[in-house]
Order: sequence, then C-alpha cells, then structure tokens
Amino acid sequence: MQLFRRPSIYALPSYSLTGDLLGFLRCGLQYRYTRIGNLPSTRPVQLWFGQFIHGVLEESFRRFDTARKAGTIDLPPWTDARIAEICDLLKARLAAQGIYPYDATLEDLGDKRAKRAINELGPELFPLIRRAEVRLTGARALPTSKIPKQYQFREADRYEMVGVIDVISSVELQNPLVQNNRFVKAILAGLPSTPPNAFEVIVDYKGMRRPPVKAAGQTSLWEIYGWQVQTYGELRRRQDDSLQVTAGLIIYLNELFHTRTDFDLLRKEIKDNTTDIKPAPGSKAEQLILGWSKGQDPPELPFEFRLERALRVEPIDKASVDKALVQFDEVVAKIETCRGKELGNGKILSTWDKNSSDDSTCAACDSRTFCPEFKKETSPRLPAIAQK
Repeated sequence: MQLFRRPSIYALPSYSLTGDLLGFLRCGLQYRYTRIGNLPSTRPVQLWFGQFIHGVLEESFRRFDTARKAGTIDLPPWTDARIAEICDLLKARLAAQGIYPYDATLEDLGDKRAKRAINELGPELFPLIRRAEVRLTGARALPTSKIPKQYQFREADRYEMVGVIDVISSVELQNPLVQNNRFVKAILAGLPSTPPNAFEVIVDYKGMRRPPVKAAGQTSLWEIYGWQVQTYGELRRRQDDSLQVTAGLIIYLNELFHTRTDFDLLRKEIKDNTTDIKPAPGSKAEQLILGWSKGQDPPELPFEFRLERALRVEPIDKASVDKALVQFDEVVAKIETCRGKELGNGKILSTWDKNSSDDSTCAACDSRTFCPEFKKETSPRLPAIAQK
C-alpha cells in the first residue's frame, strides 16, 4: 500500500478591501511600512477621523434602534448636548486604543461633521438600516498567472478576501414610509432599471470629500471605491440571510461640512470639469461657490446640493462585480509580486511601488523624508542646459 505524506499546514493570505486594496493603491511603500511592517504613524489623521465618524454613526443608530425596538420613535435631529455625549464616548473608546486626534482643529472639525451626519442624514437613513457592521469573508484563486514565476513564494493557491460593511439597508418599495425618502429616491434614480420590490443596498461611509471622476496620477480613488462596493455586494450575496443586492451607496461625509480646502478643490474641479456633481447654472449654490474667495470662511451651501455631493450610487450586477473582482485580483498580484521581490533581494525602497502624486497621502506619511519618489517631486532642481 502506498502511503502519502500529509502536506504542511499553511494559512491563506488575507487581503482586506480597505486596509490592503486601498492602502497599496494609495502608495505601495507606505503600505509596506504601515500595514505589513505595522509601524504606527506619528500623524494618524485619517485613522482617528475615520474611526471616529464611523463610530459616532454606529452608536447613534444603535440608540435609535434600541428605542425603535421598545416601541418609541427617536429620530434626529438631536440636541447639541446629546450629540456631544456620543462624541465624547467615542473619543474615550479611541483613546483607550491609543488613537487620538492630531490636534484640536481636527477634533473640532470631527465634532462638526459628526453633528451634521447625525442630524442631516439620520432622519431618513436610520429607518432604512437593517444591520450595521456586517463582516464579510470569501476566497478566490491566487492570481499566479499574473505573478512572475521568480517572485512566487507561497504554497497557497487561494487568498481570503475580508471586509466590513458599514450598513446594510433593506428597502421595500411598496412601504408608504419610504415613498418620499431622499435616499430611496437617489438610489432609484441611480439604477438603470426598476429593482424588485424588496432589495438590499450596501451603504459605505467615507470620511472624505467626493473625489474627482477624472484623477491625475496612477491612483483613481473614484474607481477604487467603486470596486470596493461591488466586491462587498458579491460577498454579501453569498450570505444566507441576504436579499438581492441591487446597489452600493457611498456617502462622502465631508461634503456635509466644507473647509476652505474643500471649497478651493471644489471650485478647481468645477473649472476643470473633473467632478460629476456641479451646481446648476444660476443656482444659489453656484453663486456661493463662485463668489467665495480664499481668505473667507466657506459659506453654507444648500442642503440639497450638499446631499447630492455626498451620495454616490453604484448599480451592482454580474458584469460590474466580475470586473471589480478582476481588478482586485490584479492588485493582489502586484502586492504578491512586491513581496516576492523583497524576499529575493532583501530591499524595500527599490521593490515596492511608490506614488507621490497624491498630496494627502504624502502629507500624512512618515516615509517621505527618505522616499525617492517624494524627493523627485519636491527637491529643487538646477536649470538644465539647452542642447544645441
């Protein structure tokens, strides 16, 4: 009788839809140090704000849902004192994990945006929420055909995809309570055809402004977030308790409260025609935007325009999901290739992809002092000699 040796145990490589996919595409070198190397950032601006605003919305919904189950309707808007109590609770939770705001200005901005998110989105968003913080997992074949043979170092033939859905919204079109809901109207307007009566929508909060549709450089945040909700939709579809997942709704929370930088970028994108949501000609929003100057505080834009800027609907179907999964495979292949190169030559700077075209990524990066790509962009250059 022929005996076979049991194969050695190995763990599937795990890739997160946000921590790995977005982190690597923003900058591979930064991803190598912070995600793989676990080096903490000295300026965790986005880390604190992202976790703070997500936590505030989750805690606010939990309180609304508790009251709803007890037979009481407790919808926002809520008092400043009540919202401040929720914000303080989340700050204490983050502080217990060693996560603090970079400075008082960031903390104040987080408080203002949290208040807007609760009072302006909560009244119509909270009643649609079915579940919050839903964990997803799935497995796909490791794209070895896209990884050069000399850089393949794993025994595994598959990789794990993981992610967390901020909110799953369940919509019943025949329910009279949703007939005039702004979120439902936006979702239906963004779908190519009428969905079934009962369907699910993946809702993903983003603690950032709406990115331009046409972006310069190698990283397009618009496309990346589109792939993310498509992949979320596919992983959610595989769970037993899901309805038909028809759309993804991305909410750019920074559009609810603008800073001077936000206003400056918005005006530039309108001028360059790189944004998909612009104010109507002659509207109050256009007058406020065009009449603003950099030395002034940003004016309060009409809520309908801010909401339109905040909401992005991504229809989810088989074709769009298949395209997103292929894109995810390609990013995994690039990360695996970089890891294989580093294992082969023992060098980091020369093996990991770098991206100095995204100013916000470089601004919060501790590696910029020695990053060769950043130095190319920022170091002064001597004038060249014209060749005859």
